Amino acid sequence: MSNINISKLNKYNTNRCMLHSADEKASVAHLEFWIDIFAEVSEDFSLLVRDEKSYKSLISKYPKLQICYAKNPIDVESVVNLQPDLKCIFFTTNMAKNIHLLRFNHVKHIFIGTKNSEWLSKFNKSYRAYDEIWCGGEFLVDRVKKEIGNTGHLEFKIVGKPQLKDIFSMNNQEKKTSLVLIDNQNELLLRQVYFAHNILNNKFYIYLSKESNNIKNDLLNIAKSHNFISNIKPFDSKDLLDEFATRVSYIITDLKNLNPYLLSYAVPVLVYIDKDFEKYTIEPKLLQEALYYFSDKDELLGIMKNLDENSDLLKEKRENILNQFFNKDVVMDNKFLKYIKEEIK
Repeated sequence: MSNINISKLNKYNTNRCMLHSADEKASVAHLEFWIDIFAEVSEDFSLLVRDEKSYKSLISKYPKLQICYAKNPIDVESVVNLQPDLKCIFFTTNMAKNIHLLRFNHVKHIFIGTKNSEWLSKFNKSYRAYDEIWCGGEFLVDRVKKEIGNTGHLEFKIVGKPQLKDIFSMNNQEKKTSLVLIDNQNELLLRQVYFAHNILNNKFYIYLSKESNNIKNDLLNIAKSHNFISNIKPFDSKDLLDEFATRVSYIITDLKNLNPYLLSYAVPVLVYIDKDFEKYTIEPKLLQEALYYFSDKDELLGIMKNLDENSDLLKEKRENILNQFFNKDVVMDNKFLKYIKEEIK
């Protein structure tokens, strides 16, 4: 394969924006997080990746999209020149190769990050090279300003996470039901969760990977012997997570599976910790204040009983913290799409 492939680029394109990733390992995942959102705005947008493997994977999954591959700076220049109407470039990651695009002054450079960049990205003065950073909420704005100091001309826009709009629009329908996301190897915790639900006669959906058939079968056999089998719904694809999470009254998880997105389901999140100090190791630290914690079955039972009686003491705090990560109001107002339309008009 040559150093450049523009065969998917529409010869008579009117592309006004381009989505870029230079991450050799994660470009596909980073771009897939945004593709559907950009497609809502216009069919006239392109993607640029910097490694051959990512390019081949993307054109296989999205044969109708305008996807380009460019290895070196000269090839990048060709990709840009072949899109004369280009007005802005959106960057998912802050890689050294980004400089090959940042040198073009006739387009606006906007950093939008990845699914988890709000808390995983490390910010430094190199971010001043962008014109704008589009943020999920004030949490990221505060992080960037704290970590790079003088932001100079850099402009911030709060856009939420538009991918969450459907989640925010859904209402939880079932009560006394849990979504359980725990490390499948932690059988002791699994039993604690099972018996707590059994005692209260509560239903639960539980994620068990396809590699965990033995654990699933053992759990179902135990449930069957206790006449509890109808109250357990195992599933093995995280693609179903959104579907099940909108049906439950709370989520039970462990530290391994914990992340701020769990707050978007608008239900209490119960987190297993082996020792009390572990709650203070949770990053980002802001998340610590939004969670319920348990270390054994009795503590879990106590929390579940209170929640079943509609005693959710952390509801308001959880909503406030969620908005600091992913501003719900701007998501529901389609701010992201509105900002893009302003850029490409």
